[in-house]
Amino acid sequence: MRARTRHVIAVIFVVASVSFAGAQTRSIWDGVYSEAQAQRGAAVYNSECSYCHRDDLSGGFFDGGAGQAPALAGPRAFGSSFGERWNDLTVGEMVAAIASTMPQQKPASLTLQQYVDVLSYLFSKNGVPAGATDLPTDIPALGELIITPKK
Repeated sequence: MRARTRHVIAVIFVVASVSFAGAQTRSIWDGVYSEAQAQRGAAVYNSECSYCHRDDLSGGFFDGGAGQAPALAGPRAFGSSFGERWNDLTVGEMVAAIASTMPQQKPASLTLQQYVDVLSYLFSKNGVPAGATDLPTDIPALGELIITPKK
């Protein structure tokens, strides 16, 4: 992994984990991404993620059973459910976790914008409502968005 990529991931982890004094937190249920962003994320997902996680995000075995990818939507998402896997974490922490491990054969190979767009797509497929603006790529702002159970 290149030094610059490692640095970007390290910054995401640190900033996503820091609690900002006086920051107003919002939940993912407050319309934090746009439909257009989810559509961009779908395009990235289809080219970078669907081989392992399937076009319908159902996950399963790939490469003749040599690998297994979790479902990314529905009741089996992330091995349990979307909410159980990410509950009480920030969107920044989720982006950092995904960026540091995906795509499996080339982690941290996408741009921050692409990871955030894919995350918007995952939100859309897990029943999280869209809003009027894109999910930002600003790391401190992502650290203020909390993943909570459905309201």
